[in-house]
Amino acid sequence: MPMATGRRVRTRSPLAVRRMPSVPGSPQKDRRFGELLRTLRRNGGMTQRELANRAGLSAGAIRDLEQGRTRSPKPETIEAIAQALGLSRRRAGTLHGAADVSRTVAVVARNHASNPETPGPVRIGVLGPLEVRRGEVPVPVNSAPQRALLARLALAAGTPVSRDALIELLWPRDVPRNATNLLHTRIARLRRLLEVGTPDPVIVGGRSGYRLALRRSQLDLLTFRDLTDQAAGADPEAAFAKLSVAVALWRGETDVDALASDPLYLAVSNEYTAAVRTFAALSRDLGEPEQALRPLRDLATRNALDEPLQTELIQTLAEAGRQAEALAAYDGIRSALAEQLGIDPGERLRAVHLEVLRQQTGSPAQPDQRAVVQQTPSAPPDFVGRADELATIRTALRRPGALSSRVVLINGIAGVGKTALALTAAHRLRTEYPDGQLYADLRGGGATTPEPLQVLSRFLRALGVPGRRIGTDETEAAALLRSELADRRMLVVLDNARETAQIRPLLPGAGRSDVIVTSRRRLSDLATAGVVNLEPLPRNDAIELIAATAGTQRPDPDAAGALAEACARLPLALRIASARLATRREWTIADLARRLEDGNRRLTELSLGESSVLNSFRLGYADLSDDAQRAFRLCSLHPGDDFSAESTGILLGVPAAAADRLLEDLLEANMLLQHTRNRYRFHDLLGLYAGRLVAEDAERESARHRLRSWYADTVTGAIDSVYPHLVRLGKRAGPLGSFLSDRQALAWLDDELSALQAIVADTALSGDRSLSWRIADQLRGYFLIRRDVDGWLPTARSGLAAASAAADDTAKVAMLINRGQALGAVGRDEDALADGLAGHALAVAVGWTTAAAYLAHQVGWLQLERGELVDADLWVRRALELSQDDRDGHVRAVVLNSLGMTRLYQGELQEAADLFASASRINPTGQRNSTLSIRGNLASALRQLGATDRASALLCEVLEGYRRRSYLRGELSTLDELARLSGQRGDGAAALRTALRAHHLALIVRDRKAQAQTASTVAQAHLTLGDVPVATEWIEDCLAIARGTYPYLETEALLALSTARRATGDETAATAAAAQAAAIARACGFRLLELRAQYGQRGNSHDA
Repeated sequence: MPMATGRRVRTRSPLAVRRMPSVPGSPQKDRRFGELLRTLRRNGGMTQRELANRAGLSAGAIRDLEQGRTRSPKPETIEAIAQALGLSRRRAGTLHGAADVSRTVAVVARNHASNPETPGPVRIGVLGPLEVRRGEVPVPVNSAPQRALLARLALAAGTPVSRDALIELLWPRDVPRNATNLLHTRIARLRRLLEVGTPDPVIVGGRSGYRLALRRSQLDLLTFRDLTDQAAGADPEAAFAKLSVAVALWRGETDVDALASDPLYLAVSNEYTAAVRTFAALSRDLGEPEQALRPLRDLATRNALDEPLQTELIQTLAEAGRQAEALAAYDGIRSALAEQLGIDPGERLRAVHLEVLRQQTGSPAQPDQRAVVQQTPSAPPDFVGRADELATIRTALRRPGALSSRVVLINGIAGVGKTALALTAAHRLRTEYPDGQLYADLRGGGATTPEPLQVLSRFLRALGVPGRRIGTDETEAAALLRSELADRRMLVVLDNARETAQIRPLLPGAGRSDVIVTSRRRLSDLATAGVVNLEPLPRNDAIELIAATAGTQRPDPDAAGALAEACARLPLALRIASARLATRREWTIADLARRLEDGNRRLTELSLGESSVLNSFRLGYADLSDDAQRAFRLCSLHPGDDFSAESTGILLGVPAAAADRLLEDLLEANMLLQHTRNRYRFHDLLGLYAGRLVAEDAERESARHRLRSWYADTVTGAIDSVYPHLVRLGKRAGPLGSFLSDRQALAWLDDELSALQAIVADTALSGDRSLSWRIADQLRGYFLIRRDVDGWLPTARSGLAAASAAADDTAKVAMLINRGQALGAVGRDEDALADGLAGHALAVAVGWTTAAAYLAHQVGWLQLERGELVDADLWVRRALELSQDDRDGHVRAVVLNSLGMTRLYQGELQEAADLFASASRINPTGQRNSTLSIRGNLASALRQLGATDRASALLCEVLEGYRRRSYLRGELSTLDELARLSGQRGDGAAALRTALRAHHLALIVRDRKAQAQTASTVAQAHLTLGDVPVATEWIEDCLAIARGTYPYLETEALLALSTARRATGDETAATAAAAQAAAIARACGFRLLELRAQYGQRGNSHDA
């Protein structure tokens, strides 16, 4: 809204003494309707009896309406009065709006009268003298400081006010020492006053200060802003009605002197001024200027030098036929400007004055001789949200010089609110189309649809065309409609279209008329100026719709949110659910949400009378071809979150190209959603409906088995590509599942992971249980690359359950490898070790030597992490013996790598480097990840041997390899080693940057050991830079994870802590930390670390 300008002259407003409703809904007599009716009757030159006779009412009924004794007039009564008075549509709309306000006041009055003992919620009025009421009982706030505090919080309208601001308000000059405590005391007293008899706090405190926790209806400022916001997006008649209520909320100036010049109060005053100016402009446009004169005069009196405001007053006076008063008002502002500011009126004010002199303002417009057709039904009263969609429609229909009609298409699934959006848009666009609106329901979802000629005939008759001219030829009737619309500006709403052929004959041609079409189909062959693909409501809007339709007397945001999600935020489902609540008063929102948790009964529950989500879906399904219906049913068998045309082809037993065409048919009918490019999914409720249908389908089980088998074969082919030498049960058994590249295979695994995991879980205890462990076994390779710790362990558990149920020991070995590595990935090393030992014993028993060697290496690695180097060495050597016959060399390479790590921990750096080199040479070329890991370990050994240039070159090569493969776990370990290399070279800044990146990745992959290791590296970088306090914090972070779990890292961290303590001069603590490190290193056999610790105990830095 425009903001008022000009200097303010503060005087007491006449509004301050005129009694107005204190808060919205206050049960006082609302006389605005009666006053308006009396004015209209007198302007029409009728007595009460004459009006009563013409309207078919009694004279007593008219008298009671005018005097406010009848406060709930029926709409049909108002319409009869409007016709008897010969009112235009605009004036009749204003009369209906005033009656709506009167009814609202009456409802509230009855509620209060029926519960006289109920105090009701607290209501605060700040748009005038401060007042507080509980129900209709005034609550005295007599203390000046309390009034100032409450008024300031009320003006903030729910946003926090800082304690400093409140203290400054109470003590603008001499602030007492205990001001904060005094403020707390006064807030506490105010709370006791306001929160009597209510469980909810009225004043809420927090770090940012204090705020009022009130609903819109409890604070007049919030109500005022809500009304002005609604007016801003409404058509002129509705905006005028909203603003008339908003303006009436203003009761005058504040009586809290401390706030009279407060910027926040002045801003609120300016909001009111802007609202009055907008109200005045609308009153003139709608031919009701008298309605705005009272608030305009009050404001103009208090703002004598505000030229824009005075201009509004002069225009409104002239429009009301009060030329003399308008000229007098101009003389007043001209004199005030000259006397007080020494200036003349501005150009706009002078122009308006000239118009008044020429009597160009206020002359009534000549009515259009043609009848204005308004066929569009009223918009739903509970419509919420959709601001972006409404803006899209409005923008699409704007025409900078366009000469032909514009079409906007609204499409979406059944029940998503297409008609509600179209009707709301049409209602708000009424003033844009002065010649009216045409409407037709084309019943595209029904068994029968009207022929275009039927709709054409109806439109033409509404436009005044005689029936004899319309004829029976559709083409001629369509041409006649285009002719009739050529010089009109009309909006045509075509609701529920099935196909473009229905629409084309009904479209205007050249001219300024436009069309809004709604359809469940996408109508891709319809030329449009804009398309709104309507989605379910956002969560907050869905909750608001529940509140609007079920009533706000049972608010429960959490339960309402659960209900919204159970209804998939579909407006039709939400309205049905809310209607059921309204008819079952004993139910709470939470009760209904619980009833809808069961997907099997949800669609049945979402039915009420003729309104049914199920029936709506049935109509859309019936409109599909037989092949599309089959695809719709069987697609519900897809596991996971979404699916592709390729998997749909397998499911349907047709080529992928044919499946793609069927999916496009379902998309066109809005029976399916396109999740991302080439990925599809069901809307939640449509998925339930498809599941119902397929439950009775004879080919359900065969199609499901076909799909699951394809997934098992294809995931095997994908792992063949990305991890070919993975120790597993089997490789690709046929031509299925071939991939052109590792990148393509990994992308397929990313896309289909949720489906693969769902099959593993669903088949674990079914007749297809072998599919469970087969797929889980292959997915281990994916999890080793992607480190998806959330999905890995549940998948491994399901696979193991399936193998155990089938008593298949070979499969159990594979699943124990799987679960053991998953447990190790989440830091559960004890459980991982138990699985490794059990799996090794079982592998030996079934004669699976490769698996036995791999599991021996796995056990040795876990013991290495635990600092049990002797046992680790024994297990790794056992693995080395078992891997003698390893044909492809991968298992032997990883065993040599583990042996090299053992030597690295023992401080045998050269032997470790030689073992890593040997492992790298024999590892198969296709085993890229393990090769990169081995070469990274070789670089670590070289760094510690002092060959930093070779180490650097090797690490850069490894890092590039990991990044190409998007392997985050490998990337972070390589960055950690590069950070240590930078620190060793004395470049602390580079070390810190790189170590922090590594630690960030460790947090992303949720690897506890990696988090400890990278924290240690960050600490060492800070020590290199001399930032001891920060280094100490990182050391503590490392120790919190590593202590008692990862002894090598714990020893490193204690050595770093010794250095940090020595840097601060605490020699005792430094020696103690070094002694702890020495003890752990000695017990575990970490020889190099033990030497460094001993050096530190002698009073030297261990880094020396």
